[in-house]
Amino acid sequence: MPVRQARRRARGRGGAVRNRVAKRKSPTETSSSSESSGRTTEDSSKYTCTQSDNGIQQLTLENYTVSFTNKREVDSKPVSTGFASARTVLGKRHDVKAEPAKPAEPDVPVIRLDAVQERISKLDFERPLLIVAGAGSGKTATLCARVIEMMKSGVHPKGILVITFTNKAADELKQRILRYMQASGMLENVDIKDRGVVNSLMPSASTFHSWCYGMIMRFYRQLGMNKCPLVAAAESEHKRLMVLAKEQLEDCRRLVQCEQMLGIPGCKQKDEGEPSIYIQHTEARWNEVLRLAREITGFSIDSVGLDQDQDQDQNQRGKKTKFAEKARTTSQQVSLMRALYEHLYAVKGRRMKLLDLVENPIEFGAAFPGKDLLQGMLSFMYRAKAKGYRPQEMPQLERSVLEAYNGTLRQFDLVDFDDILDMTNQLLSDKDVLLEIRGQFPYLLVDEFQDFNRLQTQLVLKLQENVGRVTAVGDLKQSIFEFRGATCEENYHIFLEKFVDAQVEGKALGSMESLTTNYRSHKSIVDLSNILALETVDEGDEQLRRLLTPSQAVPDAPEVPVTVWSTSNIQDEARTFGLRIKAILDRGDCKASDIAVISRCINFGAYRPTGLIETELLRRGIPFVVRGGKSALKSKRMQIFMALIRLIANPNDDLAAEYCLDELVMNVGPAAVRKIKNQGINRLEKQSLFDKMTTASTNTGLLSKNARAGLQAFLADIDLWQQKQIGHVPLSELIKDIFAKYLVNVEEEDDKGKPQHTNDEDEPEGDAVLDMSMAILDSLFEAPELLPSNDDSDVSRDGPCTMGLLQAYSSHLCLLSTAAEDQGKLKKPKMPNAKSPKYEGAIVITTVHQAKGLEWKHVFLNHFIEGMFPMGFRGISKADEARALMNSQIAKQNQQAAALHYREESRLGYVAITRAKTGLYISVLEKYPVFWMEKVFDKSCSPSRFLPNIMYSAESSSKRRCY
Repeated sequence: MPVRQARRRARGRGGAVRNRVAKRKSPTETSSSSESSGRTTEDSSKYTCTQSDNGIQQLTLENYTVSFTNKREVDSKPVSTGFASARTVLGKRHDVKAEPAKPAEPDVPVIRLDAVQERISKLDFERPLLIVAGAGSGKTATLCARVIEMMKSGVHPKGILVITFTNKAADELKQRILRYMQASGMLENVDIKDRGVVNSLMPSASTFHSWCYGMIMRFYRQLGMNKCPLVAAAESEHKRLMVLAKEQLEDCRRLVQCEQMLGIPGCKQKDEGEPSIYIQHTEARWNEVLRLAREITGFSIDSVGLDQDQDQDQNQRGKKTKFAEKARTTSQQVSLMRALYEHLYAVKGRRMKLLDLVENPIEFGAAFPGKDLLQGMLSFMYRAKAKGYRPQEMPQLERSVLEAYNGTLRQFDLVDFDDILDMTNQLLSDKDVLLEIRGQFPYLLVDEFQDFNRLQTQLVLKLQENVGRVTAVGDLKQSIFEFRGATCEENYHIFLEKFVDAQVEGKALGSMESLTTNYRSHKSIVDLSNILALETVDEGDEQLRRLLTPSQAVPDAPEVPVTVWSTSNIQDEARTFGLRIKAILDRGDCKASDIAVISRCINFGAYRPTGLIETELLRRGIPFVVRGGKSALKSKRMQIFMALIRLIANPNDDLAAEYCLDELVMNVGPAAVRKIKNQGINRLEKQSLFDKMTTASTNTGLLSKNARAGLQAFLADIDLWQQKQIGHVPLSELIKDIFAKYLVNVEEEDDKGKPQHTNDEDEPEGDAVLDMSMAILDSLFEAPELLPSNDDSDVSRDGPCTMGLLQAYSSHLCLLSTAAEDQGKLKKPKMPNAKSPKYEGAIVITTVHQAKGLEWKHVFLNHFIEGMFPMGFRGISKADEARALMNSQIAKQNQQAAALHYREESRLGYVAITRAKTGLYISVLEKYPVFWMEKVFDKSCSPSRFLPNIMYSAESSSKRRCY
């Protein structure tokens, strides 16, 4: 199959690590030959491994040394790294400029730089500078210090433009620059609270999108616009726009045929080759068709009935929006033109033997295959625009979709994020505008350069080409946003060619500097990341391999061994993680918020790689939040279970009753639900929805026979649980009964609410949601303060369930589900150990992409196996595939897509590893989590190619493939 062949080709290319381990012995052979402490084992590669009496092993590759262990035993003693932060370390260095006699007070800002950072911050501001900043190396401090040095040298603050990747990073830059200005005495006579005055003295710092939108607001007339466009940021808006774009493409096809039927000349398109279906400004042509249709065939607009339903034109607050009103008007126009076409086709088209375009619409599925056509079209559009692809580079249908989408945006005076960048590039192509902006911002500093896409890199070139007052900071090893259009390798090639290596009078125009000291992690983590970094750049790309400057740990930092576990299955992995996390917290090593579980993804189809880990944390009473996806607590099956528990515990809970009515009751559709809810709407007394359901179940005039039967069956189950089981069976048995009757065959949904069709091979052994429900029950009994205190009898886990216990369980479920959502403010649910200071905050369960730029004291990496980390190559994107059909050179470039994919995956591995400060724990599964992976990847579950074989110890390690 193509995916597997691409993966094999990528492995065949071989990264730096795989080349070195291609012929080495299996770990079982290595361990058997290491018979005594200190004895060195060396295979045919350059790796060596020594082992001490305490089980700590040491991996050596050239200048890199990694201490690691495979032990599962938990050390009860706290682990100390010997340093708290870069601030602490730098405060002790002798080469830091500080006043020894008068130490700064805690609330007084101080600039702390090491010798390299200080030197780089003062390099020539008139020459291009590329700063290669490794993980934890203090790049933000260096960049901000360089801004301060520019202002000290006489550069006006408003002549400095600082650009970064996210709004959060831009805010951090502003705050850091403000503190450094205070520390440098630039704001001595300024009231810091007067934001207007302070902002006038600070340089401009923002994201590219924010700055570019300001450009559009300023120069929109030069773009041919009558007013400044608004930004369409929400995906829901993009979907609506794409639906309208599809309708307009059909409308354009019908217009051309209507002109043909009426004999209107000049209706053929002039484009050669692959003409676009989309036609701009069709109003005049449709008006001419309408006029002739009235004269020749007697067509009347009054005969067309248009939909007057305005419900869809309102936002969530019930107010009409301008976009919705315009969209509705456009839809009505399309409906009118369709009616006009049907009329003309009946009168003339059928006799002319023309194709009926209503019966034969555009086959979008041929170009955008998949279950969700609209999502496929949006994905294509996002990719094409982020990469800066032009519609003219595409085949007819893809070109038409892009042009129709862009045309629909302009019709509503809207732009999306990629339009903002593209339009600014157009503005800067005007010499007068370019000179004005260059005069306003002669100095440019860009952060996170590796994450820029093609359009953003073009902006850097336009602003600074042949000028050279540009500083770019980034790390190619941390470029992980290729799926959003980032072109890191291309970015660095361009910057090196245009700025760093460009020759002026025989001398290099710019320079490249490196920040190599990692103040975050200890030596073992740093050197393991250095080994993995060898995979992040193509071996044959000598220009980019210059950027792979190895990082170094702080010399004084003691080493803590990296822990690599072999876990037999996902249940074993989750238990191992839960036990180690609880041990770390119990020994007081850190707070809960200092620990992260980093997963390659939160959702992998219907499977949740972190679901069982969440269950184990719940069972042990450890709070957590989930970033980068939905928690298993927010899955559809768990939400249905919660609604049933709430309804049983409180029949007056209308929200729970409505959810059950929509999702669980057989033979009751939307129309029946409306009838049930509208019962007794004119009564003065309020009636609960559950009471309305009871009444409707016997009302023969309201519902059909099948609907009443489905409703009666559901109400009978609720009555059974309330009357027959509460007070007689344990709560655990009630939970199992609920799952058996209502949740066994419920299909899960992805993060966007789309069903994930599953079968027995898609799910791991056991029911993860049932296990989580039982774990929450366990955690409830570990917290006596959460149990009911006013029941007539004592409650116990194995005793009969009381209504008070069920209500306590229902409340506990809701609190945990709410707390698992990370919306910027950490919610603190009542947990068994919530009052303990060491359980302060919450464990962070996150994806690698969400973890970038953050750090934790302890980091756990799960599912470190082939197919999950790295993820398998799924083929090139639809946008790249479409361009390749039109250009053979692009087709050759696409052949390297698999290798590019695995380089991106290696960067993800580098980012994940370098988030850890003290403890790094890696779990390697011996068995794939779901059965279908054995068919797609391989019979045997293989550890990740990013983990050296010597570090992996397991009984099944001899089965591991070598690369």
